[in-house]
Order: sequence, then structure tokens, then C-alpha cells
Amino acid sequence: MPVLITPEKSSYRQLAFRPIPSCREHRFSGITRPATLQSSWSFGAARCLAALITLFAPSMQAALSFPQQTRAANASGTAFDPLKQVISAFPESIKLNQSKRILEFCPDYEVCDGFVASPSIAIATLKDFAYLYIYFYSDYFDLPKWRNHPESEATVERVLSKPEYRNCKHDSYFESARCVLLDRSRKGAIRLELIRYDEGARNVVREDMVKKLTETTRPPKQ
Repeated sequence: MPVLITPEKSSYRQLAFRPIPSCREHRFSGITRPATLQSSWSFGAARCLAALITLFAPSMQAALSFPQQTRAANASGTAFDPLKQVISAFPESIKLNQSKRILEFCPDYEVCDGFVASPSIAIATLKDFAYLYIYFYSDYFDLPKWRNHPESEATVERVLSKPEYRNCKHDSYFESARCVLLDRSRKGAIRLELIRYDEGARNVVREDMVKKLTETTRPPKQ
């Protein structure tokens, strides 16, 4: 029988074993054996088969479970919402009107950064755009502490790693993010607004997004 290394000492990829006598001595050669040896041969063959199943079962199980793991990873990827990281620090600061395709970041409830998307832009892309702008460009006074959180930067990395932003790979997250924001702004796909709520009235001023992105050449202070 094979001598297996226990999981504490090695993984199944490093299994060490001695030659299996039952497999060496009872080969399926097709030769008719005497009746007195038939039962012994069958028993040896069964031992050989059982040993092989034990040896290769882990790798077979891993191969069969890989598609399930991939589907699970894809499913979690489709549910990714970067703005949850914003809400974790600034509860109720995000307002989204999907029918009008307007997203607002209102950390102090009176003055907001507004993002308005054209019908061709997916809501997921609008959320990515808003997150990158909030992280790198919004001037709300309490953002530097939030930007220092490892989870906030990790969310930036995850957004920028999406396939649709592969043409904006640069040496820094800031430059990559600016590329993504400029690309969507220049095409008119998403525009920036400054929104102020005053005594129940909603006052909107359209911002020059391209000018702001072009003039800002350094990341915000942490």
C-alpha cells in the first residue's frame, strides 16, 4: 500500500509513496488465471484501484470545484459597489436617482458634488466615476482622514483594475484615475455639478470638469 505524507508535512501535490505491490503484481494483462488464484488476483486489483483513487482524489476534487469557485468570484465581482466604502465613513452621504441618472455626494447635507450620467452610461460606471472623483478631487474638509484608510485605497485599485479602464494604466493611481475621469468627461458621458440645498431649494451650478481635471496635476493631501 502507498505510504502517504500527512497534510501537516506536505500538500497532496508532494505525495511520496513506495511502489504499490498489488498494482505491480496484479496487472490487467488479459491472461486467464487459475481458479485458485482468481480471488487473490481480484483482491489485489481492488486494493490497487482503491489506492489510486485515494492518491488522485484531492486533485480531481480541486479540478471539479474550480468552475464553482470561478462563478462565485464573478458573482461577487458583479456586486461590487465602491460607494459602500464612502458610506462606511459618511453615512447617508450618497443619494442616487437611477431614473434621472443623478448621483450626489453630500457629506454635510447642504453642499454636494453631483454627477449626471447620459443614458448610455451604466449605473456601475457612474458609481466608479463618483468614487474616483471623491477620492482624488473632492475638497470636502474631512476626506483626508478617510483617504488614509487602507480600504479606501484598495477600493481605488479595484475600480481601476476593471477591464473597461485598461486603456488608462499609468504609473500612479492618481494618473490612472484622472485618465478615466477625463475620458468620460470629454465625451460628455458624465458631467459634474455643484449642488447647494438652501431652505428647501435645490440650486445647481454646472462645473467645468475637464478644466478642473486638467489643472489639477497632483493628488490631494492625505
